[in-house]
Amino acid sequence: MKRQTLVGLIWQRARQRSTPSRRAAASAENAQAMVEFALTFSIFIMLFIGFLGFAVVFFAWLTTVSAAREGARFIIGNPTASYSQIQNAICSSSVMLGGSVAACKAKNANENIDSDGLEITVEPTNVAERVPNAQISVRVEFRAPVPTLGVTWINGGSMTFLGPIWVSSQAVMRIDP
Repeated sequence: MKRQTLVGLIWQRARQRSTPSRRAAASAENAQAMVEFALTFSIFIMLFIGFLGFAVVFFAWLTTVSAAREGARFIIGNPTASYSQIQNAICSSSVMLGGSVAACKAKNANENIDSDGLEITVEPTNVAERVPNAQISVRVEFRAPVPTLGVTWINGGSMTFLGPIWVSSQAVMRIDP
């Protein structure tokens, strides 16, 4: 048998203590995996909400394009139509503009655009100017309901990182003779 010196025994004991056990190593790996998951998942959620917001804005823009074209087509077919008739045609063409003609009219009736979220502009406004070969223009502006991130500070102040996004579209056509 080999005799060990005191220094050899101390060195062997220190080396055994410095090497982590299998249980401790597995626990450290699990903790590392949890931290990596938390970081990756938070970035994934932010990207997902960003894509969702982009999709909502894109859908709102497509809605305004369709509504403006529908309004222009309606004026071409009915040059003597009143503003409320044009508004009915535009509002009934899209669910996103209010879901119904009554809701769309309620959004467009008030002069305060910031609270409404919808504005419809028709040119020429005078029905007498809508003659054959006249150029008509319908502009629809809509505030897209995007997901927002707001922070309220301790002193009562607040900050919104992604506010409402306005999308607009204009259709210009000529009245056929």
